[in-house]
Amino acid sequence: MKVIDILKKGGGNIISVEIEPPNPKIHDIEHVYKILDPLIDLGIDYVNITYHAARIIEYDLNDNPVLETSKPGTMGVSGAIMMKYGEDGIEAVPHVVCTSFNKNETAVYLVDLGYLGIENVMALRGDPRKDTDGKFLTFKHEPGGHEYSSGLIKQISNLRNGIHLGGKKGIKIDFCIGASCYPEGFNGSNPTDEIPRLKEKVDAGADYLVTQMFFDNYDYFKLREEAEKAGIHVPIVPGLFPLFKKKYLETLPEFFECKIPNDLAEQIERYNQKEDIKEAGIEWCVKQCEELYREGVPSLHFFANRGAPVKEVIEAIK
Repeated sequence: MKVIDILKKGGGNIISVEIEPPNPKIHDIEHVYKILDPLIDLGIDYVNITYHAARIIEYDLNDNPVLETSKPGTMGVSGAIMMKYGEDGIEAVPHVVCTSFNKNETAVYLVDLGYLGIENVMALRGDPRKDTDGKFLTFKHEPGGHEYSSGLIKQISNLRNGIHLGGKKGIKIDFCIGASCYPEGFNGSNPTDEIPRLKEKVDAGADYLVTQMFFDNYDYFKLREEAEKAGIHVPIVPGLFPLFKKKYLETLPEFFECKIPNDLAEQIERYNQKEDIKEAGIEWCVKQCEELYREGVPSLHFFANRGAPVKEVIEAIK
């Protein structure tokens, strides 16, 4: 089933999660099942699977970058999820990114996903590559690739009408398309600058939007209000993350451009024990969920990566 239909039928009670493919040097596919099994039992509806661009691990003698992907397998994990949980009604939503793909490689990837029976994708620009020191480089699109996610969305949307690269007619591949949005702005921009970008994505064919993580619901409500004023009427799904480590007070704003409210920071700083910090983060996230539910959100989306206590949050709000 397409995510947009799940959202329409769910009456606001839909819950989804995002996971990463495992690092094959450390884990196999069982690691994914270990994360998802308890969440499936709690009634989640679909699973996003991230795509990680290759990073530069060294430069050869000719100063050419040598690349390695630490977490490959987005397509394989998506297929495994459909095989294991498809009878439970779970949908896999693999990410499709601009980073490291040209348009033809994107087309091949999409055809492969279609052959797997996958009906949903999340279309993103994607993070830029990382250099040997682990720091992000300036984003550069691949030669013959998409610079912005709106172009990627349009390529995917064209397939609904059987329009392939070069305008050639072919088989129709009807993906439901999710896209991202940023309640607190993107790359240092003002949050109001986000609205024209969202309009471009929706006009290109995005069926629904999912926000970057945020910790102050005001930012979500403001984005939703401004989007409605601009004539953007697709569902905007709030993305949530239970903060469970003290170091995230610094790293999350740095990497995800999200503010940590003073009240939350003070609660986290008050504790030194890991369990106390985790409980404070869970409590904050649960309160966010409860308010969002009261205000009629279409669903809740949790970032379930790196051991985040998403299960505990879902148990508390069910």
